[in-house]
Amino acid sequence: MTTHRYSDGYRALRGADPARLVAFDVLRQVTEDDAFANLALPQALRVVRRDIPSFDSRDAAFTSELVYGTLRGRGRLDWVIARHLTRPLSEADPAVVDVLRLGVHQLLDMRVPDHAGVAATVDLAREVVTDGPVRMVNAVLRSITREGADTIDAAIDMIEDEDERLAVRHSHPLWMVRTFREALIAHGEDPADLEDLLAADNVAPIVTLVARPGLLEPADLADEAEDVLGTRVAPGEVSDLAVLIESGDPAALPSVRAGRAGAQDEGSQLCAVLAASAPVDGSDSQWLDLCAGPGGKAALMGALARGRDAHLLANEIHPHRARLVERVTRQLEDTVEVVSGDGRTLGGPRTSWPLGTFDRILVDAPCTGMGSLRRRPESRWRRQLSDVDDLVRLQEELLDRALELVRPGGVVTYVTCSPHARETRGQVERLLARGGVELLDTVDLANVLAVADLGIPAGAGAVTGSKSGRTLQLWEHRNGTDLMFAAVLRRVA
Repeated sequence: MTTHRYSDGYRALRGADPARLVAFDVLRQVTEDDAFANLALPQALRVVRRDIPSFDSRDAAFTSELVYGTLRGRGRLDWVIARHLTRPLSEADPAVVDVLRLGVHQLLDMRVPDHAGVAATVDLAREVVTDGPVRMVNAVLRSITREGADTIDAAIDMIEDEDERLAVRHSHPLWMVRTFREALIAHGEDPADLEDLLAADNVAPIVTLVARPGLLEPADLADEAEDVLGTRVAPGEVSDLAVLIESGDPAALPSVRAGRAGAQDEGSQLCAVLAASAPVDGSDSQWLDLCAGPGGKAALMGALARGRDAHLLANEIHPHRARLVERVTRQLEDTVEVVSGDGRTLGGPRTSWPLGTFDRILVDAPCTGMGSLRRRPESRWRRQLSDVDDLVRLQEELLDRALELVRPGGVVTYVTCSPHARETRGQVERLLARGGVELLDTVDLANVLAVADLGIPAGAGAVTGSKSGRTLQLWEHRNGTDLMFAAVLRRVA
């Protein structure tokens, strides 16, 4: 069996529709090579546009829906497909499974007529697999069309265990469904919101831009997006630096290419502004981003630092990601210094950064990424519950080092893109129990900085060991942002 690769081009097509073939190639890269769809898809689209000039923006949009819709719906699609196979899905050829996923997504979730979806998927199968699997693909798809979407939905409703039912209906691993339920409870939220939360994960996010202060005004960025991209724009709903765009590639904007603006979720923007704005006692000139890659928060903090005559040290352990930070902060090289090292051992005696050097530190720690599943749908199928232990240990070591590097009276802002209780409030409670820090009311601080009140319930965010401080947890279904968590801790000893 052979599979196409976009690097080989799309000139020699026989019968397959180009959009479906591109989508299949990208899925193979994601499932076989662990590629990221948001990187593989644009590159594949550039190649097909080069090879097939008639491939237009509507074809590109159709291809994108095929890719992202199939990745988001993979769990439900696999459940449906498995009901129509004579052997376990895990024993089927992975390439054939990807063909089936594309076909079933069209039949159940897109406005593609059944006959067209079946015929086009069978044509794709003829292009990329052998004759035997082609016949199987045809038989499975026709069996699914006979069963019908209503019958399939009714079968899902018959799953007795609620979490299992939600996992299939909203296409999440079962362990994630249970973890989200636990997270809602841990953060003082209503667990009845679980289904809304899972559904929000499957809604394509709005493209969000950030205008970096001192480099570009949000109004000017909005005008540029309208002129260059020909798209409708709107102001941010959480961050006053944000510009929401209906469609278009941010990389096409001159301000983005120059580093005066960037693509950044509103929740991420708010967390970076929070890290730069939380009150410190005493001096406020030495800042540190301990885990800076790929650089979005570092660029925003750097822009704010320049306006306040502060210096930002941006550290990233991986050299290639440190180069990304350098690129995105190039307009701020007089303010931002980029280094590459292990944040767990940064600074100390005989270095330029002795312990107790920094006035404010951002620890945007590696995490499960459960808060950005709508942007990276493939990640939900790559993470395992067993990953949490190692990540929690790494977060602990980074936070411990940050509290050694910050001076008394300075603040450490801890951020993750995950609501997992162990990765969020659990870390804060550990530090409070150890002593030497106090938790500031991060919800109150964020509400002052946000465009409007974030709608967080009065009791949400309270943690054991804090007399008055609260942590901040944003939610897609309420705030329209990634599930960003933030806690501002002041060192008191």
